Amino acid sequence: MGDVTFDGIAAEFESDIYGSTKGGVRLAVLWTVLNEDVPRLADQSMRILDAGGGSGHMAVRLAGMGHSVVLCDVSEEMLAKAARRAAEAGVTDSIEIRHLSIQAYANIADEKFDLVLCHAVLEWLDDPKSAVGDLARLVKRGGQLSLMFYNRFASLLKRTLAGDFEAALKDYQGGPIRRGWGEGATALDNEMVVLWLEEQGLEVGARAGIRIFHDHVVDKLGGPQRLAQIIELEKAVCRSEPFASLGQHTHLTCRLV
Repeated sequence: MGDVTFDGIAAEFESDIYGSTKGGVRLAVLWTVLNEDVPRLADQSMRILDAGGGSGHMAVRLAGMGHSVVLCDVSEEMLAKAARRAAEAGVTDSIEIRHLSIQAYANIADEKFDLVLCHAVLEWLDDPKSAVGDLARLVKRGGQLSLMFYNRFASLLKRTLAGDFEAALKDYQGGPIRRGWGEGATALDNEMVVLWLEEQGLEVGARAGIRIFHDHVVDKLGGPQRLAQIIELEKAVCRSEPFASLGQHTHLTCRLV
């Protein structure tokens, strides 16, 4: 089917994801997990690649901490949003924006990075396994990869709770599930992705589930206080099983050994 780009739908995607409580939960938990797993972020200036970083939510935040960030993405519309966000935050000089896919950037990059981020990208790619190899090529020896991807277990659970039992069973027995935002993302199996990482010499050090409960109780969120409460709950359980394996996204922190 080919890789998915958000040109033509960038505004709709940004509004639906980051203009909603789901985006609030995702960013809050992911930011906490990232800082816990990469403690150097707080006290060392790092060279960081945000691979498929879209509209720059994480890149701008990291640049604001004093890090030097390269942001690459295939969507011109998303990168335009990232440039505006960087300008508004006053960090334009700390972010280099490249209109390239992960694969293309890996082929031309003349450096490796202390930290590579790849958040909610693999599920939009035609060959996510190959992309893991490209990401590994961009990590310094001893450097880290922060990888977040759409979780197959969560997709099955959501379909079952919606009452679509027959489809859920077929999905479980039949392999990859195309669902997610706009029905365009392919949910990935956690252990399969871990195997891909290990084949590239990446050692998985920590796992977390991102947005475990939110999607199942979104109609019960009544305001900022309730949102803050569910974010604290999500943070509290995100590393504990079975919850970590049921997040809408799985986050893995890896080190190149």
